[in-house]
Amino acid sequence: MTQPPEIVIDQKRLDSLCEQWRAQGRFVFDTEFIRDETYDAALCLIQVTTGENVILIDPTVGLDVAVFWSLVTDPNVVTIVHAGKEDFDVCLRMTGEPPRNVFDVQIAAGLVGLHYPLSLTRLVEQMLQKRIAKGQTMTDWLRRPLTEDQIRYAVEDVVYLPRIYELLVTELRRRGRESWAHEEFRRFEDPQFYKPPVQERAYKLKGTTRLDGVGLAVLTKLIEWRERWAKEKNRPIRALIRDDVLVEIARRRPTDAGSIQVLRGFPQSKNPKIVREVLDLVKAGMATPRSEQPPVVEIREESPMEKAMVDLLSAVVRAICFEEGIATELLGTTQRIREFLDAANAQKTDAVLMAGWRGEFIGRRLSDLLAGRSEIHLSGWPDHPELAVVAHGGNQSSQHGDRDCRHCAG
Repeated sequence: MTQPPEIVIDQKRLDSLCEQWRAQGRFVFDTEFIRDETYDAALCLIQVTTGENVILIDPTVGLDVAVFWSLVTDPNVVTIVHAGKEDFDVCLRMTGEPPRNVFDVQIAAGLVGLHYPLSLTRLVEQMLQKRIAKGQTMTDWLRRPLTEDQIRYAVEDVVYLPRIYELLVTELRRRGRESWAHEEFRRFEDPQFYKPPVQERAYKLKGTTRLDGVGLAVLTKLIEWRERWAKEKNRPIRALIRDDVLVEIARRRPTDAGSIQVLRGFPQSKNPKIVREVLDLVKAGMATPRSEQPPVVEIREESPMEKAMVDLLSAVVRAICFEEGIATELLGTTQRIREFLDAANAQKTDAVLMAGWRGEFIGRRLSDLLAGRSEIHLSGWPDHPELAVVAHGGNQSSQHGDRDCRHCAG
């Protein structure tokens, strides 16, 4: 970029630019927003580039940015982002539509041998050998006029991404992983990706493993109630009641105001209206029929051999990912290995590591190991260690791959 960014505050100019970007068929964007004191994020700035100059759209001046979001939701236009989930969450909230035809450079980088998740600073440094300053994250993006440092920060969020996109597309094609990337990108098109069902959100709260089915039923009702309150008041979700207090109420299941008022970390416990609502929710949750209660989180003790198998397969996955240039984090946590073993034991194929590109890349190899159709070979220790999954008969099912993304270097 050789010229300063254009700051758009005129509706006709925004409409005209959006027409140009739609005709070009792809664009890069990022947003700056603040959600410290509100339920919904306050959109402060939209940064856009197609590889030439950077445009800064200022939604705080009353612009109707629906015309821009229509680009993000257009399946005929490629929307390029870095770690775009929160930006797309704003799009879904403002339009009711999820994005289409996404290309997230953070995910793509993990599929061609770079770490995942990689910050924009590290991504630019590793792929383009350029350094950017990231020091304005905590500034007030609603304040006007924007400072020179804020403008520089906003520009750097997008200006390098067109070149990074081109390099990553080339590398994905070279490795035959374009379809893998697009499979990952399609997650962004599912509205539940941004707001999972309440039961799924309940399981993510710390302490839910201690709850029985009734407690989980109470907890889901409390979560839904807290969210309704936050939305109505336009306040952050945890401003009413913290996660740990929700779980504690679901565990204790109080039946009177005094049992709620003794809880720490719940300032609203002195509010009679709030207390009545909580008690009513607890009562309703306790009345949930057993058939409608969420399944209890299963806690099991792994045998020494089960632990050894998880450790062994985890080591195999890490080694293969290293050899073939895939960020292990994209495959998931160790829990995915446990789920894979459970599915294999039950002769099912519904584990995440058995589906899609993950099944193609690692699931089949792990299945062959468990079935005795292949074995692990370790060679070259310590100078040039290499681990391979080799089919019986000597055919190596784990091909040696690139250990870095040197092909991506700009």
